[in-house]
Amino acid sequence: MSILVPVKVVLAVEGRDYIEPLLNYVHGSEYARRLRITAFSQPEAFHQYMMETSGMKRPDVVVGEMPFLNLWTAREDADIPCLVLHEGEQVSEYGQPVLKYKPLSELVGIILETARQRSNGRKSVNSREGGMIIGMVAASGGLGKTTAALNMSKQLGNEGYSVFYLNLETVDSSSLFTGSDSSSGVQGEGLSRLLYDLKSEGNEDTSLSLASYCVRRPEIQADTFQPVYNRKELTDMTCDEAKELIRTIAESGQYDVVIVDCDSEHGERAQAVLEASHKLIWLLADDLMSMHKCGLWLDVLETTQPEGLEAMICKTSFVVNRYMGTMINSLPRDFMELNGALPYIPSWKQMQHRELLLSSPIYQREIRHLCRELLDMESAAQSTLAWS
Repeated sequence: MSILVPVKVVLAVEGRDYIEPLLNYVHGSEYARRLRITAFSQPEAFHQYMMETSGMKRPDVVVGEMPFLNLWTAREDADIPCLVLHEGEQVSEYGQPVLKYKPLSELVGIILETARQRSNGRKSVNSREGGMIIGMVAASGGLGKTTAALNMSKQLGNEGYSVFYLNLETVDSSSLFTGSDSSSGVQGEGLSRLLYDLKSEGNEDTSLSLASYCVRRPEIQADTFQPVYNRKELTDMTCDEAKELIRTIAESGQYDVVIVDCDSEHGERAQAVLEASHKLIWLLADDLMSMHKCGLWLDVLETTQPEGLEAMICKTSFVVNRYMGTMINSLPRDFMELNGALPYIPSWKQMQHRELLLSSPIYQREIRHLCRELLDMESAAQSTLAWS
């Protein structure tokens, strides 16, 4: 189970003399940030909760006694693992038997292992081939998404990775860093031509060479497309078309990493980035409005696509940008955990040379840490897949 999301547990046991010691143990231990336990001592209350629960509130594991689980008639179709507490009686038909009066540390360990196995099982269904797709997202504009994406591109390129930077903003702000013409002197046919070719009848070749469409940008150590001047091509792009574009690049076999930058507004292209990316960097600012908008966007996602939100959170790193050394505002939702911080660079406020945006040693150091954490997480996930 990813450390981004605490394991959600429903505990259903008759008698508070069992529930309270377990809750007290968890709250006073290192498991306090890893477990969220909702406890029931009345079977009917448990039944009602399980009938109504979905989305982000849907539990990862249910731990309970037979009288409770017997009321949960949809348990076999719910795809939620059950640990059945017993004192020696036969209970295997309800789920995995667990002795009720185990040491609390052992019981918590079994719960976490059950959640981990469930998470790994989901990943094995969604195993992938091709380059790693990193999506850059934010709930509002002006948070430094493009600056972070291009510095990440440069850092990964310097470390020997083959990188493609894909900008899907309606107004491509990356041209501030790269200019609008090819520094290599080779004019790519561009994104417009690639979109046309992908729509052509009978074109099912996902291994096409991208060389004729893109240009090399040495300043960011990556290939990219020339900015699209007919913005209607972007505003008319559907979610499926954007996902096809992203996956075509990632599955071309020519890139280790594809970094995707998009508008902050939740539209078709932004949705494609959320769905197609293997990892997401969600940028935040330590101010009230940024946190509020982030919470509102998460609320919209939970309402419109609750199952998709859970999968998205599992691959998201929440990162505060322009970090001043201490956090003043709280993250807007309790399932969020801050996974990184990019420093505030005062000199950028009065900068006249755009290349300085890609050469701050302090900023590059934190970008390097973020990149290595992402790649380490990816390596760990692939190792898990190999052994599952």
